[in-house]
Amino acid sequence: MESTGFRQKLSEKILSYKPDFNLEVLNSGLNQFQITDCKADEDIVKTGEVCKKIFFVEKSISRCYFLGEDGEEKTLWLEPEMSFMTDYESFTLQSASKCNIHLYEDSLVYSIDREVLFNLYMTYHEWALVGIAIMEDHFLNLFKITTTIHFNNASSNYEHVESFFTKYLDVVPLKHIASWFNISAVHLSRIRAERSKIAAN
Repeated sequence: MESTGFRQKLSEKILSYKPDFNLEVLNSGLNQFQITDCKADEDIVKTGEVCKKIFFVEKSISRCYFLGEDGEEKTLWLEPEMSFMTDYESFTLQSASKCNIHLYEDSLVYSIDREVLFNLYMTYHEWALVGIAIMEDHFLNLFKITTTIHFNNASSNYEHVESFFTKYLDVVPLKHIASWFNISAVHLSRIRAERSKIAAN
């Protein structure tokens, strides 16, 4: 029952990109996805491995990160639940991944292998159009949030997350958000304390 509900969510997500998707063709493609029960703190993509799948995560916020020269983890991006994701560089070039994609919470995850996906693209024009739309949406959202973080100060960035990605503040460790903002965890703690004071008044 749980996986049936998740399949419906995946179907609805794809239909949001192409509402006129032929349902028979859609279901033919959905049958190619594999479902996995992933646990909290699991990395679904790992540094040094070739990424051969695109993932759709049901309930967990996801984080893409790498290890810097100083040995510290650097956050590249965070994605909310019900998002498609992969390491697009590794997936496209079939090269070793330079990053990890991490799940913070237990979640069902749908995935589809690269070769299977490309076969869908070759067989069904509609799946190829959806694939393009998903990739464009991912990079557009990534560009928007990266631009926002780059041009805003840390306090404004925290306010942005507080307004639009509230769950991040409940689930994602503060040090990971600080890394995403490219500031210290101490600095972010001060901002958080200041925001709490403002909210209390």
